[in-house]
Amino acid sequence: MPADYYVLKVNNADRLFLLADAPETDVPDPAAANVINVLDFLPAQPRAGLLTEHLQKALDEASRTKKILFFPPGEYLTGTLSIGSNTSVYLSKGAVIQGSPNREDYPADEGRLESDHVNRKADYTDNGEWMTFSRLILVDKAKNVKIYGRGVIDGNGAVVRAQGRPANLLRIRQSKNVLIEGVMLRDPAAWNTHIIYSDKVTVRNVKILNDPLVHNTDGFNPDASTKVLIENCFAYCSDDNVAIKTTNNMGMLKNTNRVTVRGNVFLTRKSALKVGTETKAKALKNIVFIDNDIVECDRALVLYCHDGALFKNIKFIDIRVEKNFPDNQRMLIHFLIRNRNGAGKIRNVSIEDCVFYEEFPRRSVMQGLNDENNIENVTIKNLVVNGKKVNSLEEARINATHVKKVRFK
Repeated sequence: MPADYYVLKVNNADRLFLLADAPETDVPDPAAANVINVLDFLPAQPRAGLLTEHLQKALDEASRTKKILFFPPGEYLTGTLSIGSNTSVYLSKGAVIQGSPNREDYPADEGRLESDHVNRKADYTDNGEWMTFSRLILVDKAKNVKIYGRGVIDGNGAVVRAQGRPANLLRIRQSKNVLIEGVMLRDPAAWNTHIIYSDKVTVRNVKILNDPLVHNTDGFNPDASTKVLIENCFAYCSDDNVAIKTTNNMGMLKNTNRVTVRGNVFLTRKSALKVGTETKAKALKNIVFIDNDIVECDRALVLYCHDGALFKNIKFIDIRVEKNFPDNQRMLIHFLIRNRNGAGKIRNVSIEDCVFYEEFPRRSVMQGLNDENNIENVTIKNLVVNGKKVNSLEEARINATHVKKVRFK
């Protein structure tokens, strides 16, 4: 049975999140022969101060022996940790991997300069190619990795970002067969979970709680990756809940293909279900958003093709959208082609069995760039807006420019 997520509003203002997990069935025995207890790697004195070196040794041993690394309840203060191949990490309920409050504990890749909005304001950018080269947890060039349990990974993001360090919470890079399941990922300094140049990554029953006042705190960012599944998760974000991209970060660029986002509950101040904005590879294709509940967003269904890619075979199926967060766009659908680093195309988009419980303040937009770099073959089936099935662009309040072959069913 998957987790259940509920959002309650008190006096139409304060939110209460009820995040109910199904009972665990795979809790490891810390005394078992195939389990390593992280406490065996920590100082004998009561745990205080930074534990990065000790925790890294425990992770390396788990990778070497292919045993499960067990974190019992407690707080584990750390800087960046790297997870290698054949590593399973179990976080017990009450276990918190707590990010350091010091930006120096998150070294950037190869000494690269990140986008620092505090110390180098003139160079600031939120483009994913250059924005961040640091993180709390790094899974890099690894196979067969599992992070699971009922514990928490906390990026201390509000504190770290205030120092100009836009560190991801979790980055999965050049890796294969990775499972993140059950844990809470909390308070990143920038994107929460960045999946780049990887294959066969599953994120299931994960709870993301980002600080709504920290910029660029996306939830999930599959980037130049294939066979990604984001399933039965909850995400509360300042920025996009899901943004599927090809950023060219670290020069890692290939097509994104076969991404499924299924059965999730999302809230955001920005876009809920998005492909883009960085689209620097040749194609992003075979992407399915299905059976998702959007409690609140500024934009619900979003395709931003800004860097010359081909978007192909994008499906929005059984999406339920409740309320508008009044940011700067305030529209249900926004499909847009720009020529920022090349002109792209959008082909074969389906919007099926979707329900928008209220109209958003502004009309939706489907806007190609010109007659060649356009949006073509859009099928809209059983779309209900404010209790009424719509059968035309006008009834759906969609402005369409350089769009061909829109069919309502």
